Amino acid sequence: MEIKNICVIGAGVMGSGIAQLAATHGYHVNLVDVNEEILEKAKVTMDKNLNRFFVAKDKITNEDAQNILSRIQLFTNRDKAIKDAHIVIEAVYEDMALKQQLLSDLDKKCHKEVILATNTSSLSVTDMALNSKNQERIVGIHFFNPAPVMKLIELIKGKNTSKEILERAKKFSESLNKTIVTVNDSPGFITTRLIYVLCNEAINMKQEGIASTEDIDTAVKLAFNFPMGPLELSDLVGNDIYLHIGEYLSEKLGQYYQPSSLLVEMVKDNQIGRKTKKGFYNY
Repeated sequence: MEIKNICVIGAGVMGSGIAQLAATHGYHVNLVDVNEEILEKAKVTMDKNLNRFFVAKDKITNEDAQNILSRIQLFTNRDKAIKDAHIVIEAVYEDMALKQQLLSDLDKKCHKEVILATNTSSLSVTDMALNSKNQERIVGIHFFNPAPVMKLIELIKGKNTSKEILERAKKFSESLNKTIVTVNDSPGFITTRLIYVLCNEAINMKQEGIASTEDIDTAVKLAFNFPMGPLELSDLVGNDIYLHIGEYLSEKLGQYYQPSSLLVEMVKDNQIGRKTKKGFYNY
């Protein structure tokens, strides 16, 4: 089955970014979420991002941007949206039970040759597929934020993912002009496992009073040539997300990955980062 039509489930930051990316490379995309308000917000965001990152930098024209948006259709009815899809990519909240149920439902309703992909950043693809009959067609395609700009995709092979599905998913990912790394299913994969440790240790340093927020970030940026420091990054991703990742990694891999108590307290106080305008920095 040649991939031409894509369905993306979840119109948040990652889902809308994936939809925009796929449409930019000529795919027809059905973007799904639970209500029109979320979808309209996603449409506005995609329009702004196309202008900010591409039109304003003379990478594409205004006409190109409008053509990209025209290839994205918005749906609240998931069954209609998946009807003609050749690949379905879920980008819903990082919750195992939610993703298991979603993939199980998709497995029952999608043609057997349709690839079912998850954009999870840390959860086990193998576990996610447990409630599905055709587990061989479930694969991880981990995009990075912002998806239209970041060059990397982690392709995750679940225990039961078939070689054929993995190869098709890789070919699709390469068609988006991305560099692909293939990872055997493991909590956090390569990138999330490594960056979580860095960010969590930086939060521990902040808690211990070793240095200020600004100096920790400056040291990391200049010493390692990172575009942003770990505390700034935690605010960007969401301190709640890093707490969720840490709880999952510590459960699966041991207490070495236990989230910092400062991170726990900040999330309790709704100091999540950019989403709430307050985290390690004020926004």
